[in-house]
Amino acid sequence: MTNFESQLISLAESTESLCVKAENANFNGEGWTPAIILGHIVDVDKEVWLARFNMMVAALHSGQEPPRLAWWEPDGEQTAEKYSTFSVTDSIELLRQSRNKMITYLQSLSVADRSAPAMHKTFGAITIESMLQVILNHDEEHRASIG
Repeated sequence: MTNFESQLISLAESTESLCVKAENANFNGEGWTPAIILGHIVDVDKEVWLARFNMMVAALHSGQEPPRLAWWEPDGEQTAEKYSTFSVTDSIELLRQSRNKMITYLQSLSVADRSAPAMHKTFGAITIESMLQVILNHDEEHRASIG
């Protein structure tokens, strides 16, 4: 099994771990609710990871220079407002749909596409394949914040 395939398995496992943690969380009323945290991850999947993957593949296919990226996440206040009325069950379903879409997309990439490069202000030279570890790290940070 290649590193890429094992990372896709880790991504699926991380998703389920986030869902279980959110289902079993005892929210203490401070910070974001588990539903908002999962909603945030859904938004990051769409607005950051998938958007950047598409940008990187498009640059590779067109022969353009690799994109230059910086750390960015959706606005926290807007995220909290957007998901404030969501139940944990609703957010779990959204996260599972989002991750299934991402994994399907990643599985559709050629080996060359997986190596599509970008320059990241924080991480330096990065590829789609190496970004999977960044996603897993982001998941871990939020899994810890669920409480």
